[in-house]
Amino acid sequence: MKTIITFNKLFVSSELHKVCFFEEFSSGVNLISGRNTSGKSSLIQSLLYTFGVNDVRESLDEILSYQPTFRVDFTIKTDHSSQAYSIVRDPKSIYVKEPNGKVVPFHGVNADHSVEHIELKDYVRELAGFSLVLEQKGELKSAPLESMFLPYYISQSVGWVYLRESFSNLMYYKGFKDDYLDYYLGINNSFDRVEHRKLTKEKEQLSSDINNLKRYSKRTEFQFSNLVDETFGEKAEEYIEKYVQKSRSLEEERNTYIKLCNELSLLQNHHKILKRTKRNIKRQNYNDVDRCPACTQVLSYSLEGLYSHYQKYNDTVELESHITQKLIDKKSSINTSKKKMMKFTKEIYDDYGVLLEKNVDGVTFSQWVENKANITLYKKMQNDIKSSKVRLAIVKQTLSSMVTEKETLLARIKKEKAFRSIFTNYMEQLALNPLSDPRYLDLYKIHSFPRQGVELHKTVMAYHFALNAMIEKADSAHRLPFLLDAILKEDIDETNLESILSFVGKNLPNDTQTFVSISEHIKDAEPKEQEVKPIDKVRVKEVMDTYFPKNSKLFYIGGGKIERGFLSQPLEDYQEVYEETVEMTAI
Repeated sequence: MKTIITFNKLFVSSELHKVCFFEEFSSGVNLISGRNTSGKSSLIQSLLYTFGVNDVRESLDEILSYQPTFRVDFTIKTDHSSQAYSIVRDPKSIYVKEPNGKVVPFHGVNADHSVEHIELKDYVRELAGFSLVLEQKGELKSAPLESMFLPYYISQSVGWVYLRESFSNLMYYKGFKDDYLDYYLGINNSFDRVEHRKLTKEKEQLSSDINNLKRYSKRTEFQFSNLVDETFGEKAEEYIEKYVQKSRSLEEERNTYIKLCNELSLLQNHHKILKRTKRNIKRQNYNDVDRCPACTQVLSYSLEGLYSHYQKYNDTVELESHITQKLIDKKSSINTSKKKMMKFTKEIYDDYGVLLEKNVDGVTFSQWVENKANITLYKKMQNDIKSSKVRLAIVKQTLSSMVTEKETLLARIKKEKAFRSIFTNYMEQLALNPLSDPRYLDLYKIHSFPRQGVELHKTVMAYHFALNAMIEKADSAHRLPFLLDAILKEDIDETNLESILSFVGKNLPNDTQTFVSISEHIKDAEPKEQEVKPIDKVRVKEVMDTYFPKNSKLFYIGGGKIERGFLSQPLEDYQEVYEETVEMTAI
């Protein structure tokens, strides 16, 4: 069931500055005019911002400094009904008034990842019947609100140069272009896209790995190693097993030896200190003339002191004897450990030396050892190749069983054929030279166009109109007003000016509103005759009467005379709508 949304009126008010903007819209074409920087883009961006599109916040920075409240009254039409809604956005919250009078609030919506903004996104998606999902970090997630407006909004800043960048950051979604076009053109790609992309990537990686391993395994050193691998056979294996055991024993004995040497060093230091202590105690006198070697204090003589002196001396002698014995034992242990190390070393050398000198069919053991590593690597590569081939066969079989992917590709080809026909026709209407390269004609391949200036402007215009026509023809996705911001460039000549205006007027969508902004500076008196740019000669009232349908509506920002005139109407003149708006937010 297709949903069509129509904007009925826009009210932006600043209670702080007592100013506002108010305008009711036509259900057909709405021409927005005024001076450059008067606020034409701000009007279109205000419509988007009110619905929760935060991507335009930076462009509305000057308007937001007024701390305004935005309100859009809109109608949602389906096959069976037409219902009126109002949506209000103040500095921190959004309120949606439903047809039954219920107001649904969303508080704290200025951050896209806040819980309230996510709930708002889900609510608006349901209202519009918008169900696009996009892949992000390997997961399928509900598409942001910006993608709901993307095919219907062509921004002044980049929309007439880049095809899908009127909003930023959408390209960070994996496979965005394909999923986006599939959705709006009514192509069913409900197969597991995440799994399909994962398998496709794995298939490419496996194929690359197999080719690299095959190429690397053909190197000369691997071929030579294969020839000498089995020459030593059992002898080599037997030697290696014994060598590992003896090497482990030798390593353990070396650690023991080092530990014993460290302990011996500690005992030697201890023994040296005891000898010095014994010598110092022995030299001390107790006749009131002996002095301390450190502080020169006279040492006193007493019976207790004499006893203590000899006690210390005897203890030192006894400890010295004990340490001396430990030194002897430790030295013996070290010598024993050293003999064991020499024994292990000799056994390893004798066995290894014999094998080194052995020659079998012209191949020495030394050569075999050098090539054994290559053989191990070679066998590992062959096993990897074998397992990768098995996995590659499974992946290919799984991909081929995804019949829906094949159906999707066929559906895309049909859509591309239809798009090329419309796109080529539109370029002819705009007097453009035809494009021949499929990169610029096949819808799913187009990223940019090899043109610049007015030619690029007209080509991108033909693209946007052709895509809108395709979406209308598919009759499956929601429909929003076609928002065309600044359809004329500054350096356009009269011929191209007429070509563009004629094209836009003839090819507007039939089922939705259209908003078109064109600059015009209304002056009180005509200037004296002088050279004037063709775009400065444009009179939007004449343009509307000449090129646009009868039900078109023209309104000027700031009366067409002032810059930054978006918020220039007195708020007191719109008290009724203001109070009604305030009442909606009083919950």
